[in-house]
Amino acid sequence: MSSNAITNNYGIDLPVTEMTQQDLVEERKAAKFSRTKEYQELKLHLEQRILFYQTFLPDGSQITAGSDMSEIGMKWAIANSIIAEFNAVLTAYENAREVVKNAR
Repeated sequence: MSSNAITNNYGIDLPVTEMTQQDLVEERKAAKFSRTKEYQELKLHLEQRILFYQTFLPDGSQITAGSDMSEIGMKWAIANSIIAEFNAVLTAYENAREVVKNAR
């Protein structure tokens, strides 16, 4: 056994991500925006839209007993894609603060 066996990567080291200065500047802008009133309004709007797409199909209709299940499945997949995109936007801004904090 070598003397540097403990320092070998056995899957316990946390990954390190290199960030360019330009990327860090963009993350700082996003972190700053995430603390604004405008972002809070945007967040509220996106959360309301997510709730809508969790409740209704994208065209605003509800599932009824006589609904075509293949059409509902397609619309449900679209609704889930929209929800995922909205969540991605929210997550990007929420994570920006953490990225900037860890970059210091």
